[in-house]
Amino acid sequence: MDVTLIGGGIAGLALAHQLVPDHDVTVLEASPGPRGGGYMIDFFGPGYVAAERMGLIEELRSRGHVFEGIRYAAPDGTETGRIDVGPLARATGGRYFSILRPEVELGLLAQLPASVQLRYSARAVALRQTGLRGAGAPTRALVELADGTEISADLVIACDGVRSLAREIVAPGHGGILPMGYRVASYLYEDPGLAAELGERLLITDTVGRVGWAYAADAARVGVMLAERVDPALTQRPTPDRERLQRDFAGLHPQVDRALVHAPESFYDDLVAQSVAPRWSNGRVVLAGDAAHAPSLLAGQGTSLAIAGAEALARSLRATGPHLEAGLAEYERRWRSTVEAVQRSGRRSASFFTPSSPLQLRLQQIGRRAIGVPGVSRLVARSLVR
Repeated sequence: MDVTLIGGGIAGLALAHQLVPDHDVTVLEASPGPRGGGYMIDFFGPGYVAAERMGLIEELRSRGHVFEGIRYAAPDGTETGRIDVGPLARATGGRYFSILRPEVELGLLAQLPASVQLRYSARAVALRQTGLRGAGAPTRALVELADGTEISADLVIACDGVRSLAREIVAPGHGGILPMGYRVASYLYEDPGLAAELGERLLITDTVGRVGWAYAADAARVGVMLAERVDPALTQRPTPDRERLQRDFAGLHPQVDRALVHAPESFYDDLVAQSVAPRWSNGRVVLAGDAAHAPSLLAGQGTSLAIAGAEALARSLRATGPHLEAGLAEYERRWRSTVEAVQRSGRRSASFFTPSSPLQLRLQQIGRRAIGVPGVSRLVARSLVR
């Protein structure tokens, strides 16, 4: 088949790896090149296992790092608690590391087969299918690009994120995002001195309503993430505002204040949201990755699900051969229960990252101390892995 992927991020590139042995694959990416910036993620779970089977795990591990853990601190700089990553690493059997999200993309690119047609600065603006249902099932899908050209394909896979242009086509009435009432900003910048101070532990501020993360991305760069509660009715993507960021997040912690001074003019800034659709395919169009099932940034596991879901889709298509509809149905049957469980977990745990009151913060502090009790950390880690 001629397969066109909308989106050259993690889900799109992972799918290209899996589909190209059997199909002619074109990847359309709106950005002019690999996306920089990004934030640190923990990589484990189904995506790790899928990356092993895909022969990609060593490339990804070489770009990652295993931190010692987390330290929590009050606005005056006083340390309020620690969590070690050791129990989680052991619970996964060593199948765990941290990695900058853009490094996952670069790792996938480094191993991308040459036969994949990867087109940058190719922004999809519309999508339609030929062969209306009244005259039979669709036989082709057409992607319109911003420059006015069209691409025809046997199958279009939308890997264009939580705000996918295809979700409304696949599942009318479900094109919008499901905001969770949080807004997150992140950026990377060079600061060898602060990177050395942060060392092998991620800093998380022990604060109410707003929270800051800071970590050494490598020996020279510092990563920053900032989250706050917002009106859960908001759905429009916010506009990055450096002055607002510095004003609203000042005073969380001395090291976060130092990092705020270096906030760039352009940075990641978006609402924390999930995507949900009652079906993932319609005719010759199918959703994948965050376009189908974004768990939300605060829930984590989005990258792991993107890679494992790509493998699940490719395997389903391969198993059913020319019977496309059956392959797409099998993909959803195989994969939906897994991602819905992660989404439910994300909705339950989101408030953990930004306590809404001093009482909630205090309860979290007590809970962190309990994790340090022998045996408890191991049980928590095993629960998280499950």
